[in-house]
Amino acid sequence: MTKLSDLGKSTHVEPPIPVADESEHFYTNRHRGQIVDRRDLNQVIWHEMPGHKPLEMDGKQRTPPAGASGATSRPRR
Repeated sequence: MTKLSDLGKSTHVEPPIPVADESEHFYTNRHRGQIVDRRDLNQVIWHEMPGHKPLEMDGKQRTPPAGASGATSRPRR
């Protein structure tokens, strides 16, 4: 299994418009059902590749808030 840290340095970006709830930064990946932080480009690109392996979170990322599991299934565009 690939670890998040294996993808290289985080490309974490804060969105220009603040969100009302931290869970809005996360979505559920449609291929594997994993929670993805939209602010981390490494996670977004990895999870959008068809046929990708699950990504093991290894403590180098933000933890999704409790409400994140009900987040949208697609990244914002």
